[in-house]
Amino acid sequence: MNSPTLFVGLGGTGSRIVAKVSEMIPEEQRMNTGFVIIDTDVNDLPEIKSSHSQIHAVQTSARMTVGQYLDHNKHARDSWFPISKFLHGKVLSEGAGQIRAISRLGFESVMKQDGLSELHKAIDELYKVDAAAQDQSLRVTIVSSLAGGTGSGLILPVAMYIRHYLTTKMQQSANVCRGFFVLPEIFYDVIPEGQKNHLRANAYASLRELDAFLMKGSQSLPGEYSDSVKLEFPKTGDDGYEEYQVLPYDYCFLFDAQNADNKKLNSLEQYMDHAAQILFSMSCGPVAKRINSSEDNVIRTISAHKGRNRYVGGGASRLVYPYEDICSLIGLEWASSNISSQWLEYD
Repeated sequence: MNSPTLFVGLGGTGSRIVAKVSEMIPEEQRMNTGFVIIDTDVNDLPEIKSSHSQIHAVQTSARMTVGQYLDHNKHARDSWFPISKFLHGKVLSEGAGQIRAISRLGFESVMKQDGLSELHKAIDELYKVDAAAQDQSLRVTIVSSLAGGTGSGLILPVAMYIRHYLTTKMQQSANVCRGFFVLPEIFYDVIPEGQKNHLRANAYASLRELDAFLMKGSQSLPGEYSDSVKLEFPKTGDDGYEEYQVLPYDYCFLFDAQNADNKKLNSLEQYMDHAAQILFSMSCGPVAKRINSSEDNVIRTISAHKGRNRYVGGGASRLVYPYEDICSLIGLEWASSNISSQWLEYD
């Protein structure tokens, strides 16, 4: 049996990909695999949840405006949320609108209200299945695009929160966290030309922040940035905040539109299907154990490069056995043989 595995989809793209992965899991592995989707958009979550009962859903928004959120979260207002009165009328339940700070604002509010019970439940279920699961490292895969607001605004808070929860609540410090991030070019065919720069800006900012926290977690961050690179989390049921000293990701998979031969797929849906196939193959498929073993053995290489080689690519291929074609060929060969040897007799 593969290691216990948790898939977490962030935003619309991440949630759809995780839903596709959940459909591919064979029955014998379902008790060892958990699925969570997290989104601010109230319209997307029920649609996925209604057709995928095995998925735990977390809505990180309420029918409140950004201004109302900031009235309740003075820490965000005074320390990190961008000052812009144009944002104050934005309703979070309609989505983050490609603004990453709004996504983080909603997540902090859910944390303060102890609203992550579905995430906790998904993790707890993986350790209740079998006592042997306690002896295996949990594999967490967080899936998101870097182009929008919700997912790219949550890739750091959610990863660090899960790591902190596993260490403090579950006493499981030995876990592996992968990030699978969809880059902007994949969406170019489905968005207006004028919005492409917004997607590029979100991806660039997200990767810069991600890289800084990877360096901090690997203790390779230059000392001049040690005080500025930090992420504080609200304490549950408390007005205080605390900083989580954890490495957000062990490996970050960057999923782009072009392959090594500069070739592309034909549609966004094909990219979503391919992403799901990659995630299934490396986490739950027949080669998953070999991949996990390979990851465990690269610790020396990571150490030699001071944690700067955590970015990877990913791909998947499929060998399709042409069953129908083989049946047709055998049938035609049989007919040809019989006609050739018996034709004169019947005639």
